[in-house]
Amino acid sequence: MMQLNHVSCGYHGCAVLKNLSFSVSKGEVVCILGANGIGKTTLYRTLMNILPPVAGCITINGQDTRSMPRSVLARHIAYVPQSHRSVHPYTVLDVVTMGRTAHLALFQSPSKAEEALAWDAMQQLKIQHLARRNFSEISGGERQLVYIARALAQNADILLMDEPTANLDLGRQAMIHQQIRALRRMGKAVVYSTHAPDDAFI
Repeated sequence: MMQLNHVSCGYHGCAVLKNLSFSVSKGEVVCILGANGIGKTTLYRTLMNILPPVAGCITINGQDTRSMPRSVLARHIAYVPQSHRSVHPYTVLDVVTMGRTAHLALFQSPSKAEEALAWDAMQQLKIQHLARRNFSEISGGERQLVYIARALAQNADILLMDEPTANLDLGRQAMIHQQIRALRRMGKAVVYSTHAPDDAFI
């Protein structure tokens, strides 16, 4: 599904990571393991075509991602960031519904159908009881599940997860690992980064 062919990534033509080649297919999980500051986020920015590759190419279903309009790429790739607090008073339902933006025209508001898909995503992760809560007031583990629900609502084939268990307690880490395994069973391709060696065995 996604293939990296001798990819180097970095900034202004200077490579931070060099000569990466790997692939990820439906129902497969790829773990990017490494310490902080080695370029994991730079790799994600390149996979999402925010940064162009310094060398090599990235393809999805055989098509070079550099030739894809951003709206098309967003239908293939969903990004799950590290948990952080929002200063905006969005509800959990608002945040999850934002995942449908990739399927809307410019300035189009989400319809009832889009909201129903957001509810479906929350139900899959058993967080529908949080729907009316202020996103900034829920716990870090709950926020991470909301981001995953947003990615599910986006209905992308590939999920990029940036250190999804960072700064979470052991119980919340186990919950996120369980959800990654569930995503794999759903046929999603998952690429996730971590600096915890044990995470590579989920």
